[in-house]
Amino acid sequence: MFRPLVLPLLALLLSNTVSAETADREKPMNIVADNCALDQKTQQSVCTGNVVVTQGTMVVRADKLVTRQDEQGNQFAQGEGRPVRFKQRLDSGEMLDAEALRFDYDGAKGFMVLMEKAWIKRNQDLVVGDKITYDMNTEYYQAQSKSGGRVNITLTPKKKASETASKPVSK
Repeated sequence: MFRPLVLPLLALLLSNTVSAETADREKPMNIVADNCALDQKTQQSVCTGNVVVTQGTMVVRADKLVTRQDEQGNQFAQGEGRPVRFKQRLDSGEMLDAEALRFDYDGAKGFMVLMEKAWIKRNQDLVVGDKITYDMNTEYYQAQSKSGGRVNITLTPKKKASETASKPVSK
């Protein structure tokens, strides 16, 4: 049972609100794997073995991936791996990296749920938990732990513009 730590992780990027590359969900999803079974009628696929999914700047690597597409063209995916790896460029140009043993992706809502040994990293900021829900639209995180467990959040202070500009350049 997960115990929510209703920790919206406000500080984790509150000072620099950006979102995942907004155009990514409008781009085609490409899947490469050792094996895939695709049902064109139901728009569902099951892929296994070295699965690599790309959609715009988003890249997901997994051992198994189940995808579907609804009538409106929204894409949904569930994956598992040892671990599943996720990477995406944010509108700010920064990279977001994540890992977990399982994930659910809802393209209609822009939600990614990472489960089991999950972490998300942006620059030096790090969120670790048993379950992390990530809203790609607002870059809002919610980390949860199993009963008796804890989440871990590391926030690195942002350098002030005056600090980086005043340092001498070494040759």
